[in-house]
Amino acid sequence: MLLLAGALWGFALAVVSSALAFGDPFSLSPFLVSAYLCAALSSAAGAWVAGDLARRTRRRETRLGRFFATLLVGIVQALVAAPLAALSIWGALTINISGFSVENLEEVSKVLDIFRDPLLFAQGLVAAEAILAYSLLVGLLLSPVVGATVNRLTRPR
Repeated sequence: MLLLAGALWGFALAVVSSALAFGDPFSLSPFLVSAYLCAALSSAAGAWVAGDLARRTRRRETRLGRFFATLLVGIVQALVAAPLAALSIWGALTINISGFSVENLEEVSKVLDIFRDPLLFAQGLVAAEAILAYSLLVGLLLSPVVGATVNRLTRPR
């Protein structure tokens, strides 16, 4: 359940940012689908690490205080998910900029251009930096909410 909640959180953050960045964020393109998938998987990984931290700190929760423990869990989720999302979307964007497509063999071979032209990585890096900044900012601002959700989902039954 924790991984699903994390994936939905990452997907929601990606949808909000794409709605602000693009004119029609719901027109499906291969890059947009991969970006949503990368964001969801990155956030699920962050939720998994934060959930593990929540389970370990629950024993010492009286020393840390509930609020600080919850805040720490939310911050860890953001610090894990944001770099993963930025790196994975950077890779997807670089492949997209190369002209890669599965329409025919010639288009498929364009993926090798990413190794021949380092400028493709630099172009994708601009977007990756923006994604990292957005993910960290929103993740840290909403860390109390995320931390409380993760704590609730990892609570023993």
